[in-house]
Amino acid sequence: MISSLTSKFSYFDRRALFISAHKVAVYHWQNGDIASSYLFDTNEEGREYFNRYLSETKNNPFYILVDVFEEEFRKETIPHVFGPDRQALLNRKQDRLFRDTPYTFSEMQGREESGRRDDKLLLTAITNPALIKPWTAMLDAQKTPIAGIYSLPFLTNSLLKIRPEFTNHTLLVSLQSISGLRQTFVQNGELRISRLVQMPRYGTEPYAPYIAGEVEKIQRYVNSLRIIPNDEALDICFLLAGDLLKESKELYEDSEHIKYHLIDINELAEQSGLQTRVKTPFSDQLFISQLLKKAPANQYAEPTERRYFSMRKMRYSMIAASMLLMMFSVVWSGYNFVKGLSFKQQSVAAELRTKFYSARYEMARQRLPETPVEPVDLQHAVELSDTLNKYKTSPLALVQVTSEGLNKFSDIQLKNINWVTSIDPNVDVGGKQQTNMNNQNQIGFSDISSNETGYLFYQVSLIEGFLEPFNGDYREAIASINEYADFLRNQDSVHDVSILTLPLDVSSSTNMQGNTQAQGKSAEFSLRLVIGITDEA
Repeated sequence: MISSLTSKFSYFDRRALFISAHKVAVYHWQNGDIASSYLFDTNEEGREYFNRYLSETKNNPFYILVDVFEEEFRKETIPHVFGPDRQALLNRKQDRLFRDTPYTFSEMQGREESGRRDDKLLLTAITNPALIKPWTAMLDAQKTPIAGIYSLPFLTNSLLKIRPEFTNHTLLVSLQSISGLRQTFVQNGELRISRLVQMPRYGTEPYAPYIAGEVEKIQRYVNSLRIIPNDEALDICFLLAGDLLKESKELYEDSEHIKYHLIDINELAEQSGLQTRVKTPFSDQLFISQLLKKAPANQYAEPTERRYFSMRKMRYSMIAASMLLMMFSVVWSGYNFVKGLSFKQQSVAAELRTKFYSARYEMARQRLPETPVEPVDLQHAVELSDTLNKYKTSPLALVQVTSEGLNKFSDIQLKNINWVTSIDPNVDVGGKQQTNMNNQNQIGFSDISSNETGYLFYQVSLIEGFLEPFNGDYREAIASINEYADFLRNQDSVHDVSILTLPLDVSSSTNMQGNTQAQGKSAEFSLRLVIGITDEA
């Protein structure tokens, strides 16, 4: 018989599928507690109802808990290796021990204390996969995520941690409504032995004596293994409730080597945070709550069975990453927006300051007296002065002599001056030598003597200029240039003046031609000025 199903179900984060040999139960998890449950038979009719249930509920993930007789536990050892070698050894052990099932699991339980100190393993397997495959196949057909397949005995440790007063040797006895009596022996926090016993239908006969007989059997078996030291006791813990708890308290009495603990399931459920209370002696909901609350790592499920759960986790991870990225983008955009506003304000303030100081500068400039030289020219002069100061000599003497000639001949304008300091008065300046113009035979040409003159060094310059105004009379222009050269020659510091070019070439090698109607356009000339320096300072 199964419970009736409705067409709609409320949303739950996760749910559990409890599989036994004869029944399958579904438990829903809501707000940290068991919310509702549904029971199915393991026949064809029960699987049809279960398939209908899957189609009418939201596709929340399943945690599958298994409590069956066909579960084996083996203690083995393997060499202490890592990586692919370790996995190969495990696969070989599992294939040898459990040949016909994909549901295998291994748990490391320390290392041996002597010899080569091999790893101690607990190898387990569900030897009859047909008990699980039909249900996982239906879940896979509905694309329902499977978080994992778990063994009920492995959840024993999570319950024992709620009651830390137990010793290192504990036998936990619990009843499950659809599977039977489960007895699990845990030593030093490691699962050693687990045994499932089928019980008669609840209410058909007294349970307390039946349980006492089964516990005595496994107790004798544990004693035969001699794994408990003589000076330590075995704690036997019963998880019961209601009338069965009261009846069992009268059957057990502590001894030197055995301590009995009869624990109310509701009391343990309250300590674990479970709000649901039970009246029957079954621990199904207690184990299910531990499974859904802890959500441990998978034990038995194959990767192909968990693929939809993996996809679900990947989807949630991508959503979480997208949310984080979006939040970061919003924060970064806000930061850039505020920073942009700050830069805009700084720009406006800088523009206002520029306008203010420009206005003040213009007002101050208008108050200054007028000067014949533009400020730009003054700037160039200052820069030129700074450049000249870097050299050991300055063209001061040259400028003084040239300026005196310009003061007297106002129609002569200078265009360019090339200047060099040398101990040789015949040094080349600007690529033009005096000897190139000897044939002109004009006033002002002279041969610089190489005799001792008494000068320390010479300042030799190439002066290029023109006459302005010029009316086209070359004779008058040449006469003015010659007079200018004679004036410079008569200065005290002048060693030599040589005219290099005239506005008109009058040498004997040049043909004279022209037009009386033509007007001269310019009267350009160049001369070479040599000044002797007697004082190095």
